Amino acid sequence: MNIESAETRAVLEGLGGGQPGAERRVRRRIRLRWPLSIRKEARVLSTVTENLSSQGFCCVADEPLAAGESVVCILRFPLRHDPQISQALRCQAQVVWVSLMNDGRFSMGCRIEDYTLVA
Repeated sequence: MNIESAETRAVLEGLGGGQPGAERRVRRRIRLRWPLSIRKEARVLSTVTENLSSQGFCCVADEPLAAGESVVCILRFPLRHDPQISQALRCQAQVVWVSLMNDGRFSMGCRIEDYTLVA
């Protein structure tokens, strides 16, 4: 076995190596339940995040979005110096995966492609 093969194997194992059910996240996720509004055509889906990373988020909603769909979201988060006041990010995101949950709701993973701070 040469060094390149061992290094390649270690990287693939760290990223899940293509094995079903294996962890593929590159960025660490933090469990944060922040309010999230997702614009879908003329309607707005209101939900909360389940977890968040620097590249995306997971949320649960009553109706699914389509994997590959591009959406605009407003993510609200509390300000550190005053938790009663919140700030918001307007995010352009892409739905990466959708999974039906046992309770009939849908868990969805979205990748943040761009964002701006809004009032």
